[in-house]
Amino acid sequence: MVHISLNPRGGSERLAIMTMQALSQLGIEFDLTTYEKPNLLQLKKAYGQYANLTIKKIGSVRTFMSDKADLKKYDIIINTHGDMLPYFHTNFSKENAITYCHFPLAKYLIDSNDSEYITILNRINSTAKNNTDFSLEFLQLENNSYVKMIKNSTVLTNSEFSRKVILKTFGIDSTILSPPVDVDLFRNATMLLSTNNKYCRNDTILVISRFHPSKKIENAITLAKLLKQNKIKCDMKIVGNLSSENIGYYLYLRQMVQDYQLTDLVTFEINLEFSRLISLMRKSKVYFHSLPGEPFGISTVEAMSAGLIPVVPTTGGQTEFVPTIYQYDWLEQASQIVDLH
Repeated sequence: MVHISLNPRGGSERLAIMTMQALSQLGIEFDLTTYEKPNLLQLKKAYGQYANLTIKKIGSVRTFMSDKADLKKYDIIINTHGDMLPYFHTNFSKENAITYCHFPLAKYLIDSNDSEYITILNRINSTAKNNTDFSLEFLQLENNSYVKMIKNSTVLTNSEFSRKVILKTFGIDSTILSPPVDVDLFRNATMLLSTNNKYCRNDTILVISRFHPSKKIENAITLAKLLKQNKIKCDMKIVGNLSSENIGYYLYLRQMVQDYQLTDLVTFEINLEFSRLISLMRKSKVYFHSLPGEPFGISTVEAMSAGLIPVVPTTGGQTEFVPTIYQYDWLEQASQIVDLH
């Protein structure tokens, strides 16, 4: 198993943990190659006890630099972070390598010389060189590795949306395998408490997202501003994981809330425990997704399973399972959907 890091605790990390769980249930031994040691306490808080138990079944945790020399000893290599991680070896083939590519994001980050992504790749490869010529040469090597990885492995992806992008980018047709979502967990937790009348849903919009500029969370705050202007009564809770690298973005969002005079309507909760997330889902009515072009949207499926009304953009993998009446092209339209429900 290969994954950059499980510690961001997002959708791709959930996929990685569920893949390990499936391998364990099949009696297949596996090792994990990653950039940093999994933080068991954080993962347990984010995903529940099953994540902790699954990770403990890993044979060994290895770094990228120590792994390449011993790859031939494995029957199969599964890369569950094929959207970001160029992981290739010359002996890879469609028979012994599986790449789960959520979206070929790395190709676009490399082509645009994205500085944040270059930093990540440099850290993974344990190099601290900052010379511009070196970086460009290094980036080209990573680009070649990424292309070879896609073309020399069995590629899985999460939606028809992503499949078309991969086909257009590489000329490779991938197989759609939707990410695993424990819908019964969210449905049963919500239905149980609804039956016991312990909770009633409030006029609350729930936003679930990792705090990163790429997630466009500012769209959610703009929506809250529109709702207030249109005198649509509801509050908004924005929850998700926050790493030290993105504190600046988080502070920017908080300042945005203050500037729009929304402190009485919009609140944040960071790095919350799984039980708290379930509690918020029980009490909220609407789930809002702020990012157009989301490849799949695991949190959207989870929210729908918990009985929330999804409001999502008209582009991306979510359109394949969210009814069109809950899809928006612009934020004013999203506010109208919220008002109706």
